[in-house]
Amino acid sequence: MPPKHSARPARAARIFLSAAAAVLVLLVVWIAARAVGPAQAGRGPSIVVPPSPSLTPSPPPSLPPSLSPSRSPSRTPTKTRKPSPSPPSRTSATPRRDLSVTVRVGAGWEQGYVAMARVTNDGEAARSWTVTVTHSGDDDVTLRNTWSAEGRQGGDSFTFTGGPLAPGETASFGFQAGTESRGNARPAGCTVVGGRCSVS
Repeated sequence: MPPKHSARPARAARIFLSAAAAVLVLLVVWIAARAVGPAQAGRGPSIVVPPSPSLTPSPPPSLPPSLSPSRSPSRTPTKTRKPSPSPPSRTSATPRRDLSVTVRVGAGWEQGYVAMARVTNDGEAARSWTVTVTHSGDDDVTLRNTWSAEGRQGGDSFTFTGGPLAPGETASFGFQAGTESRGNARPAGCTVVGGRCSVS
């Protein structure tokens, strides 16, 4: 048999371990109670609300065909087109013939001649005038001198300008023509812008 003094320390150790285990278990239970307690205390009693019955709107009562409003068909307004104005008719303007001119040969010789011209304004407004005296191509004439008008030569034609000439008035001018060939050189014809011209 083992000695009695060796069994006492072993029993004391077991008692100490059992007490320590019991204290540890109590400590764990106390900590768990502290952790669970506030969470349950913060939760209030849950209220279950029963679902409310859904309200479905009923369609409005339909009117009988005799009382239902009828829509009259819409009328599209018709647009009337205005006739486009016709362009004004263009009438050809008749050229004015307010001037009358007479060219007269005053003196002539084999190598030239001298002529006088009268210009009359028969219109109702003042007019400037342009007179052209023509010759035959065989005459080979040259404009030697001009007075009371502005004169220039172009080929076998002489052109004289002047004015303005008041209504009813008459202007006169003269010129001298010469030629290198022998013959009776004289004007073949004449014209005036806006009138009639003659050679005598």
